Amino acid sequence: MLDGISKKATDLDYAIQSLKEELQAVDDYNQRAEMAVDPELKEIMIHNRNEEMEHAVMIVEWMRRNQFEFGKEMEEYIFRQGKIVGIEAQVMGRNGTGAEPPNDNEVVVEVKSLNIGSLKG
Repeated sequence: MLDGISKKATDLDYAIQSLKEELQAVDDYNQRAEMAVDPELKEIMIHNRNEEMEHAVMIVEWMRRNQFEFGKEMEEYIFRQGKIVGIEAQVMGRNGTGAEPPNDNEVVVEVKSLNIGSLKG
């Protein structure tokens, strides 16, 4: 830990560095899978790529839980339908037309379902 850097900041740095490494591994395996001629090798590379995706998402979830600002941003953008920049315009109070932003009753947000069915008895 560097002098003057909190444990929380150090942990976030570890997470960010690890996320970079996982995303680089996703890219590497994806490229190898694209280029592999042998079907079994291609299947292994795809499997490995997907494992690295899992690792990356686990880090992102840790960041959501442990870094308020990341969590807030994720709540704004993840699993939302529509254009990403359009969502940002909504969040920032702009609707892209120069007109006033719609009121809360006019905003429709679709959330991806986990498809687990009702928990009500």
